[in-house]
Amino acid sequence: MNKLNIDHGDTRKELAKYPDGYFNLIITSPPYADARKNHYDSISPDNFPDFILSFHDQFWRVLAEDGSFVLNIKDKVIDGVRNRYVWKTIMAFAEKGWKCVDDYLWIKPNAMPGYWPNRLRDEWEYCFHMTKNNKFAMYQDAVKKPMGEWAEKRLAKLNGKSAIRHNSENNSGFGRDLRKWIGKDWVLPGNTVCVPLIGKNMGHPAVFPVGLPDFFIKLFSKENDNILDPFAGSGSTGLSALRLNRNVTLIETKEEYIKVIKERLHEYIIQYSMFDSSGKETTMVSEPSLNKPYSVLKHVRRKAVNRKPSSRKQKAVDTKIKEKKRKTASS
Repeated sequence: MNKLNIDHGDTRKELAKYPDGYFNLIITSPPYADARKNHYDSISPDNFPDFILSFHDQFWRVLAEDGSFVLNIKDKVIDGVRNRYVWKTIMAFAEKGWKCVDDYLWIKPNAMPGYWPNRLRDEWEYCFHMTKNNKFAMYQDAVKKPMGEWAEKRLAKLNGKSAIRHNSENNSGFGRDLRKWIGKDWVLPGNTVCVPLIGKNMGHPAVFPVGLPDFFIKLFSKENDNILDPFAGSGSTGLSALRLNRNVTLIETKEEYIKVIKERLHEYIIQYSMFDSSGKETTMVSEPSLNKPYSVLKHVRRKAVNRKPSSRKQKAVDTKIKEKKRKTASS
């Protein structure tokens, strides 16, 4: 069973409770510069690098030596021109010793339409991957995708340069050999992640779509690893981590969003219970939060006892129980 910790307070202070190297992955999306002013304290683009760097010491301390830090953040347009506070922020992290391994792009296929006289609409955001060391944990097989229908035709009849290793024309040492792809059904994806935006805010102004942390949690952690979201918002990272059998810690400074997180994860735990090897129903949350006043454990268990799920949810649970028992019996 996996642990869920929900802490309310300043991340810099809350993380002091956790031991060195405790987390395998930090994944988060902090409030963007001068955004959501009615919901979070506004940080100007010029001050944003210093603001986010104020979390550096604790992030570095609690992250495992082979761990990863994924930061989702977006540029801001001021007077029709992009302010590059994002780039300045990442360079500031690099100066602190972080290895800026790669820039992933979150592609939003359902981005909000609109008209701007000097640019097109935003359909992507940065997801920066940083580590403490050059060698880090990465599980590429977990995010492989189907090769695609093109492969059958493209690889059916290889001739000319396609039938041998083709080295780069500029003698760079790079090359390709299409013969190695014959018979393969799965390949590694590129460094873009296509995940649609969520249609409703679920009690929070900027809900993180669960599919985004899904990708990075699969790529940079394994089951039962410890995941941290230090700007938890509506709790999407927690939902993703529990679904993928990871332990997760969520830290949020706003009390109203702590309530949103608890209610959202409570609904998930009620609807999608975990089962042990005998088919017996059990709970996802096995230990109380390290921050006892904001522990979700008793909250979840109390409501789980007093509240009956809807007939549709109950039917889904019953189906999972039967399926689990059937598989256990057949094995």
